[in-house]
Amino acid sequence: MIAVGARLLAGLAVLAGDGARVADVYAAGDEATFVIEAAGRRIGEHGWRYAGETDLLGTKAHRFEGALRIETATALGRLEQRAVGELWTDERGRPLRVVMHGEAGGTSHSVELAFAGGRAVGTIGRGPSTQPIEVAVPADAFVLANNWIGMIELVGALAPPAKDAPRSLVLFSVDAATTLPYELRHQGEFAGKAGDESVEGEKYRDSLGEVLKVGRDGKLFEIEIPAGAVRIRRTDEPFPELDVERAPPRRADLAREEVVIEHDGGGVDGAGGPVRIAGTVARRHGASGRLPAVFFVSGSGGQDREGIAGGIDLGTHELLDHLTEAGFLTLRVDDRGVGRSSGPTAGLTFDDLIADARACVDFLRGRADVDPARLFVIGHSEGGETAPVLACERPLAGIVLMAAPGRSLFEILREQKRQALEAAGLPPGMVESELEAHREALELLTREGDGDASELRFDYRPEWANRAWYRSHARRDVIAQIRRVTCPVLIVQGGKDLQVSAERDAPALERALRDAGNRDVTLKVLPGLDHLFKKVQGQKPSFQEYFTARPVDREFLDLLVAWLRGRSGGNR
Repeated sequence: MIAVGARLLAGLAVLAGDGARVADVYAAGDEATFVIEAAGRRIGEHGWRYAGETDLLGTKAHRFEGALRIETATALGRLEQRAVGELWTDERGRPLRVVMHGEAGGTSHSVELAFAGGRAVGTIGRGPSTQPIEVAVPADAFVLANNWIGMIELVGALAPPAKDAPRSLVLFSVDAATTLPYELRHQGEFAGKAGDESVEGEKYRDSLGEVLKVGRDGKLFEIEIPAGAVRIRRTDEPFPELDVERAPPRRADLAREEVVIEHDGGGVDGAGGPVRIAGTVARRHGASGRLPAVFFVSGSGGQDREGIAGGIDLGTHELLDHLTEAGFLTLRVDDRGVGRSSGPTAGLTFDDLIADARACVDFLRGRADVDPARLFVIGHSEGGETAPVLACERPLAGIVLMAAPGRSLFEILREQKRQALEAAGLPPGMVESELEAHREALELLTREGDGDASELRFDYRPEWANRAWYRSHARRDVIAQIRRVTCPVLIVQGGKDLQVSAERDAPALERALRDAGNRDVTLKVLPGLDHLFKKVQGQKPSFQEYFTARPVDREFLDLLVAWLRGRSGGNR
């Protein structure tokens, strides 16, 4: 889920303790709508309703309902999140069960958890992928989900802090699936207005600086987050009735096997240390013998095995399900540090990522149900730089380069920066000034030797943590690498790609391969597609469209299957 601000997850949490009971504060049918504002602008609303007592598997429980709509700013534009959910608690407000379904930019999210015996057990879903989860949760913890103000009201109403001492608590974050420490202090009283009515109550400040105002009846009146200029206020608006898209069920016609691939790292000057890559092997039901196989290498940034990253559905699951249906055994994995994959991530380099991909190729080569003579690697974006490296190290039947760079990463990053600045409507002088700052930042990030983040302009300082990745890319020459590839190569490129150029990247790759003597090179530019190989809906492509639910283009998928079949002897 998306937080109002970086600090909201922990900051909008309230205490737990031995105070009132649910029935002391709520009557069945009680409801409220909280309006969320940032810098005076309305960005969302959250509805909270007490449905009353109910039976939950033989246990008396209190059931709450919620609905949330919130708009947040991202690097690609504004993203709207919608979510609905239910919470069952005991009489003290401790969670017994929580079920939530959300949607952001066409990507579905879900959480279903049951709490008992100091554990939370259930599933967490993103897009078509659902994973089981079991974590320790103290019996006195309260549950919290990003921006669900009603959960804050519930806990604050049942366990207010003493006036003369802070309250230390434990909260369980639904979004992060972990517990959080929290402290709340009494800060005196407040008086305010709700319409024509006067409201009085207690004011609290939490350990992160947020201010909560709770009325005498235990109901939350207002929250202020000064650091983010955020204000959340109780209103009499109707409960928001939201229509939330649910994730489609995973295809039942494919056989799936959960796998773990372990290796010792192997990157050059990188993070180092043991790595566990978790993934899924899929094939058609009933498929037997040694099958042609495909391994998919994702682009930059952490992505899960289905291609979900930062609220965006990149479409990996559609592509690989289509290939599996066509008769290929496929391997999709969670990137290191994402989902169930683990390993060192501090100081991660491009060479570390290549090592992860290499281990996956070797894993497939060693399987009894894979024909190693018909093993292919598909690389998307940065993965299109990885695939040629693997083709030079292992005997592959072919590689597919989807929107792969044909120039240095830094030339492409500068081009992307210019496009973003111009799209934002900045005057030419400011565009050039910002491009110069961007150039200086890249130079510092790729410079050999010591240094620290303070050398960067403040808005570039977070990238210092990725310095090893930048430096490892700076040492590589994509054209020199591709010239060494001798296996068949399919280069596919969207004509409306904003991140990699159909005019400057794909043709450069094709030219380098042919000049080096590779006789099996195919270049296909698909005019109406973007970087995700999805159709652009308007006249001009935009990053904002990444948040729109769209399928991967069928013409592209059919082209991919035909090319792979043509170099694997068909479907044997």
